[in-house]
Amino acid sequence: MTTVSLHVLSDNRALPGFFSEWGFALALEARGETWLWDAGAGPAFLDNAKRLGVHPESARGLALSHGHFDHGGGLEALCAAGFDGPVHAHPECLRERWALRPGEEPESIGISGKSAVRLARRLAPVHGNQELTPWLEMLTDIERLPGNPQSVQNFFLDARGREPDDVPDDALLLLRTAAGPVAVLGCCHSGLANSLSRLRRAGVGRLYALVGGMHLYQAAPDAVDAAVSALAELGVERILPGHCTGDAATGILSRAFPGRVEPLAAGMSVRFGAPL
Repeated sequence: MTTVSLHVLSDNRALPGFFSEWGFALALEARGETWLWDAGAGPAFLDNAKRLGVHPESARGLALSHGHFDHGGGLEALCAAGFDGPVHAHPECLRERWALRPGEEPESIGISGKSAVRLARRLAPVHGNQELTPWLEMLTDIERLPGNPQSVQNFFLDARGREPDDVPDDALLLLRTAAGPVAVLGCCHSGLANSLSRLRRAGVGRLYALVGGMHLYQAAPDAVDAAVSALAELGVERILPGHCTGDAATGILSRAFPGRVEPLAAGMSVRFGAPL
């Protein structure tokens, strides 16, 4: 029976024989087609893909979670390898982005250089809900509800810190499988509670699995508690945290949901139910 396969091409952690980086990229396969979710920070994800027997250059398309370098920095290498599909993303992904942290020099964190040029040429703008294929949907325009934590601290649209950046291009994927709905995150800058609320607006009542970065590695305890509560409310059966979730938060999730947490690492492959 055909299943939805998820291959981790880029992550902060890696299995032996694979490359790690501060970045994120997945390949999603079902019914003979491949879709990419992000493109890592650089070309390392292509080497990991080769070791997994995945061919990202032949993917039908790429969905971009948001316009930060660690999710789109590998676009130039991907296109140079032969990828010629569309890049589905919220149009705000092309903005200049900066991180201004106390005591540090301003850091450019947007997608830049030739990767930015490739992105601009291949951009297929997404607002709201966009079906990419019958079993895969992209969700953007995540509402930031009052009281729900977000992960946008120290982000700006200019190097002087005059214009805050709340990462409006933050997006997620919804996989429809026979086992149940699977949500795939990038960095979850909107905050996990807001992202899960967005899923409810898309008609998801209970969630089979949640995959990806939750941006809890520097989160305050109340933000981690809010994430645990939000996951419990949706009855998530499998939690696969990666990238920016952080070891401490992953440990808290493991204790809150014993037997249900499977940390990601580059080189992993995960299978879900048959695509709907």
